[in-house]
Parts: sequence; C-alpha cells; structure tokens
Amino acid sequence: MRQTSAVLFLLFPVAALLGACGRGEPAPTAAVLATSTVATATVGGATLQASSVAIANLDPAMAARYGFDPGHDGALLLVTLRDGNGDALPPADLQLTATARVLPDPPKPLELQRIEVGNLIDYVGVFPARPPASVQFHVTASRSGARAEMDTTAELYPR
Repeated sequence: MRQTSAVLFLLFPVAALLGACGRGEPAPTAAVLATSTVATATVGGATLQASSVAIANLDPAMAARYGFDPGHDGALLLVTLRDGNGDALPPADLQLTATARVLPDPPKPLELQRIEVGNLIDYVGVFPARPPASVQFHVTASRSGARAEMDTTAELYPR
C-alpha cells in the first residue's frame, strides 16, 4: 500500500476507502458513498485531494485520537497534496484556502489545521452544521503559479 493511502487510512477510514477506487482496490460500500465524497485535481504537477465526511460517521477511536468528538454535529474536510511519487510537499510550497456552507447560507471561510503524520502533511477543517444538511466545501490551491479549485459535499443525517 502506498504511503499516501496509509496516512489517509490512519486519519480517516472513510477517506481511505474512497481513495481506493482509483487504484484498482475494492470499491467502498454504498453507505460510505452516500455520506462522503472525494474530489481530485492537479496543481503545479501535484495531486490535490479533498475528502469530506459527516463527523458522526468517523470511527470513534480515530476521532478521539485526532481530537474530534463524533457526538458533535458537523462535517470534516481533509485535504492532501502529494507529488507524483505520493510524497508530501513542503508547506511553504502550497497556498490553500477553503470555504464551507449549508444552503441557502453564503460560504464562510474555513480554517484548515495542519496535521503531520510521519513525513506527510495533511490539512483538516471542521464545519459545524445541524442535520439534516448538505455541507458544501470549496477548496482553492495554488502552487508554483498554478491554481486548482474543487468542490466536495458531506451529507448530514439525523441520528
């Protein structure tokens, strides 16, 4: 398994399952697909991936390990940027912004926190929202003069 996939699996199992689709690994179940999405783009020769999931759908042990309370309502955005070999890129090499919203509200800036696992660096943001809701994330990344934008959505269902 590539190092990129291992980090995603450690951080958020749902994101790892979704990422498996493009590598010939088994597809995630319909339940996972119904509550989370992944968007990918290329920016400055690197692959950018944004994954979103309802906080309530996080594995409790993983949520606790990274300081998320799965009892809280809201959605999580995970952003990774890797070079062509699947290695992390230096933080100074990336300008990253994100917004989040629940319709009909306007987008709000989303603070992204840097998470380091080994030599890999990912970015995570949490947006509070009460179910039922569809949380829409918009991510903009700039690297070496190139720019990429993408959108992902997390569906929040009443528990």
